[in-house]
Formats: sequence, C-alpha cells, structure tokens
Amino acid sequence: MRLYYKIMHVMFVSFLLFLNVSYASDPREWSPTWKLPPEKRPENIVDLPITVPGDVRISQFFSPISCGACHPEIFKMWSGSTHANAWRNPLFQALYNLGKKTAEGESEKRNIESCVRCHFPIGHSGAETILPLDDEKGGVICDFCHSVRATTGIGNAPYILSPGNAAAMEGGTKYGPFADSPDTIHKNQYSELHTRSEFCGGCHDVSHAGNNLPIEQTYTEWRQGPYNTGDPKTTIHCQDCHMRQRPGFPSTGSTDRPDNPGFASPEIMGGKKRPHIWTHYFVGGSVTPISLPPGSELQPQMAVDRLKNAATLEVSVDSTSKKGDLLKFQIDINNTGAGHYIPTGLTEMRQMWLKVMVTDADGKIVYQSGKVDEKGNIDPNATIYHTVFGDEKGKPTLHVWAATHIISDNRIPPQGKKEERFICLIPTDVRTPLKITAVLHYRSAPQDVVDALLREKSIKLHIIDMAEISTEISL
Repeated sequence: MRLYYKIMHVMFVSFLLFLNVSYASDPREWSPTWKLPPEKRPENIVDLPITVPGDVRISQFFSPISCGACHPEIFKMWSGSTHANAWRNPLFQALYNLGKKTAEGESEKRNIESCVRCHFPIGHSGAETILPLDDEKGGVICDFCHSVRATTGIGNAPYILSPGNAAAMEGGTKYGPFADSPDTIHKNQYSELHTRSEFCGGCHDVSHAGNNLPIEQTYTEWRQGPYNTGDPKTTIHCQDCHMRQRPGFPSTGSTDRPDNPGFASPEIMGGKKRPHIWTHYFVGGSVTPISLPPGSELQPQMAVDRLKNAATLEVSVDSTSKKGDLLKFQIDINNTGAGHYIPTGLTEMRQMWLKVMVTDADGKIVYQSGKVDEKGNIDPNATIYHTVFGDEKGKPTLHVWAATHIISDNRIPPQGKKEERFICLIPTDVRTPLKITAVLHYRSAPQDVVDALLREKSIKLHIIDMAEISTEISL
C-alpha cells in the first residue's frame, strides 16, 4: 500500500509539473528558520524531519464542519476567523497570484511557494494546492492545528503532521491543551506546544525562503519583549490574549484577560466543564470583509475593540509660545496593549499613522498632518509606522518575494513608545484657545494597493481610530 501511494505521489507531482505549479524546492531547506535551545523547548519541539509535500493526503483530514458536529461553539468561532479565510482571502490570492506571475529566479519563486505552507497547510503537505478556492478544507482548519504532533523549531511552518484517516472515519489522535479529554471518534493527547507561543510562531514568524530576510516576525517580537518573562508563572503567551478574547473582553496587555469557563464539546456528548476554554475567534487587526469569511459578524467589532486597546497617546506643549511665535508640541505613541510590535504581521502593507490638527477658537485649521484624501491616500508628509522593504536595486518594494533587505522599520515595540515632535506658526490674528487634537489611525493596507490588486472588486478599507487625545492652549 505504501508503494502504491509513493507511485501515485510521483504521478501527481508530474501532473503539477505539467500544469506549471511545481514545487520549486524542498521545504526542509527553508523551514524552520531557527531552533530553540533544548532547555527552552516544549517537549514536542523535536529534531525530526518536517512534513513535506506528499507525506499526507487531504482526504486524511476531517472537514471543519465535521469537527463542528462535536464542537459547535468552537466551530462557530473559528468559521468567522481569518484562519478560516487564510486561503480564500481575495487580497492574499491577488498578491499570491501576482507573485507567481512576476517572481524571477529561484529565490523569489521559492518564497512565493512558501506562502502556501501556512495559508493552505494540508494542501501544501498533500501536494494538492490546485484545489478550488471554495474547498472546505482550505485555510488553517481545525484538523490541521490539532494534527500537529510536533514541530522542529520556529518559523516558516516547520510542522510534523500526524492525521487520522477521515476517508475511513478513523480519527487518529488530536493534540491540544487538555490531558483528560475523553476519547471519541479520535483519541486525545496533551500537547505542551499547543499551550505556548512557540505553536503560533510556526507560522507567525516568516523569513524569505530564498534569502532568509525576516518578513513577518510576530513571534520573535514577542519572544524578545517584556511579555516573555522567562518564568512560566508570569509569561503571557500569544494564546493568553488572542485565545481569551470574546465579545466584551478585548483581552490585551492593557485590559483584563479573564477565564472563559465552559465546555469544549456539549456536556451531553461527554464534554467536561472546565474553568477555561480557549476561544477560537483568533482576532487580530482585520476588520474588512475581504479578510474574513462571508457572514462574519462578531470578528470585525472584536478587531476594533482590540485595536482600541493596543495604544495610548500623550501630548505635551511648549507653554511659552505667543501669537506670531512657533508652536512646539510633542505626541507620544505608547504601545500599551500588544505583546508584539504595532503594527505586526505583513508590516510593509500595514499602515498606522497620526492625524494631527491644531485649530483656533473658531475651528479654523492652523496646522494639519495625516489627512486622508478622497482617494484614500495619506498626506505624504505624515509618518507611517511600518516596515519598508528594498529590492536588489535598493528601491522600496511591496513585493515580498522581491525583497532583499529592510530600508526602514519605525514600528513601536511592546511597552515601547515613539515621540513625534511638531512645529507650526501661530498666526498673529488667531483667536484662542488653540486646540491640539491627535488621532492614531490604522489600516490593513494602502487603499491604492487594494484597488490595484482587486480592480473592479475593490472595496474601501476601514480606517480605525486606535487612540485619540486633545488639549487646549491659552496663549
């Protein structure tokens, strides 16, 4: 039987070659990006070969709706999440397909290939990424995460999968946070890895598969930050924020993160009441419909709640200014709620910026910065907090496959801050008091990029007010 599957795998890969969607490299060449020292590892981070294309088959994995039969509440949470939409997301698809068309050379093509390993992990592992977008097993599904027996380190999806056989209704073993779950269609095994940030770091630390340039470093940002104390009793892991949030509880570094008592499966089905059930909304900063599955209702508002509890602003003013003088003031942006940099993720796309206005007693604008025009373009004089990648010619690029170095990175680390200084002329005929208003804005991507990628299907991205502050000055 094993020989049969090896022959079928060779035939299938040949078919992919014919369709010009071949795998350009062995993922073992670029995954993981780094390893933890033995004394720092969960017990199931191991030195073993990772799962590579052809090691498993999609038919071995249960569809999410099958999992939902026994875990209805968790399925409902997951089904509205970005994880559920990871493969179908139109923006991802547009950028991914652009990369496939324009990537040049082995390095760039290898990087484009690596995207699929996280966005459609069982498709990549089964060498079956030609499945349609509406396939119910696309994205980061339940049976992928809970079939991860182990990983080999951090970054670029170094997972080792051990699925059952859904086609034969054999559940196999599912790995998760509980040691006493009753066996049903599948067995259950406690996994320390699933309780720690290192599990999330499998996909939420990404380096260029061709040249090792750090692209997305959310796990590393957490690991090097203050939320990772090194003490298991005080360390706040990714799950402690992103898998505690539920409606009404943003669960950030600046808010309470209460337990969520309940059942992982209904009591009538043998589920045990527990002091905490990890939520599966997986909320980040995505508030737009294109980032979420159709019908998502809670997640956008929960994302807004999270963003509004990520940062605070402070303002200080030179109080000696007079009419006709220069007004000098400073705005401090404090990362008070995120366990990683803000923004994080695909940071060359993310946009966070300050809109600043100085108005007089009649509402007349004395100074303004950071305004967005009717086309969605941000005032070019505004500072955008993000990463700028450069290509081999030294030019800025939004094409991660073409990136070779980082030109700049002015984001804000966890519990860190940025100090922005402003100067404007105070007119001699101004009516006081003057009012300084600052708003910290966030948007998932530049509007012109969204328009170029989605064309006639483009939508206007929401701009979120993360924080706001104002003060009055009597001259």
